[in-house]
Amino acid sequence: MIVPEDFAITKFFELGHRPIYNKFTGVYQCACPICREGKSFHTKRRCFYIPKNENIYCHNCGWSSKPFKWITEVSGATDTELIEEIKEYTPDVETIIDAANAAEATRVVNTETLPKDSINLSDTVQVDFYKDSAVMRAVQWLIRSRRLDTAVNRPDNLYLSLADKVHKNRLIIPFINETNSIEFYQTRTVLNRDNKIKPKYLGKVGAEKTLFNIDKVDSNHDTVYIFEGPINAFFTKNSIAVAGITERGKSFTVRQEQQLDGTLKLYEKVWILDSQWIDQASLIKSEALLQQGERVFIWPEKFGRRFKDFNDIAIACKVDEIGWDFCQKNTLQGLEGIIKLSEIKKFRNMQ
Repeated sequence: MIVPEDFAITKFFELGHRPIYNKFTGVYQCACPICREGKSFHTKRRCFYIPKNENIYCHNCGWSSKPFKWITEVSGATDTELIEEIKEYTPDVETIIDAANAAEATRVVNTETLPKDSINLSDTVQVDFYKDSAVMRAVQWLIRSRRLDTAVNRPDNLYLSLADKVHKNRLIIPFINETNSIEFYQTRTVLNRDNKIKPKYLGKVGAEKTLFNIDKVDSNHDTVYIFEGPINAFFTKNSIAVAGITERGKSFTVRQEQQLDGTLKLYEKVWILDSQWIDQASLIKSEALLQQGERVFIWPEKFGRRFKDFNDIAIACKVDEIGWDFCQKNTLQGLEGIIKLSEIKKFRNMQ
């Protein structure tokens, strides 16, 4: 499928590492998110997008494809999900490129920097100052309606920017690292109109993803629960999030691997994705993880056919915590998990 050039550029900047645009050659470059380029990952950019050829090519691993295939591979989105996103996309590529180029020009930056003029939503003085803002009211409603203000494993603070070029009018979710600094963040749309024209989630431009909520992990419990998105990790203690995986299973950044192999090395790990009864991509990813020897939460039918994720459960059941017993009871590994998924596949094929 042909991907609109503006959309391909936006995704290249969103998914690539340290992306830049060379205005003299008309070519876009990034450090390859597929092979991660080995030791040169933080110094070189060997992945190229050439719009006139409609081709993305990595000189390190040899990946070569049209933008559509590259985007699905890196993002983990299914063909259907990507087609729907393309249909809803409204071009806004210039602000993405400007922000990324500005970040690259000052690459040695303060890692605690949030989007421009971020408002701390836990600070009643700041919130009261902007109380007449429609966006402030909308973000407060979003937080309350999804129980993000009372969830047991929520971050200490959430933020909002009314001025940032890329992350304006979006809920900002900070990724606090082991030294209590904001090393990465993800933002979510707040306004209904933005849901139709902008990506629902965006990451910090030009930054490498870290693990969400690693600062909340408690050594008194020997298991960490790995969610794909941060919001679902709000509702179970000792939960972290990776902000996306591919259908091939695990796809950590170098920084995330450092955190997993360091701070979290001695913990048992359980993957909790969206309901395999509802989400086909989650079904595929769960099977890939099981084949890699990982422990995976398999949604029980009673919950899996009704709820898509842990946030849905919390909202419907009016709870702020989903306990470890529920997670452990439904965690499977190896052949046992694959057999359970085959039962879910049969159900889905009957629909």
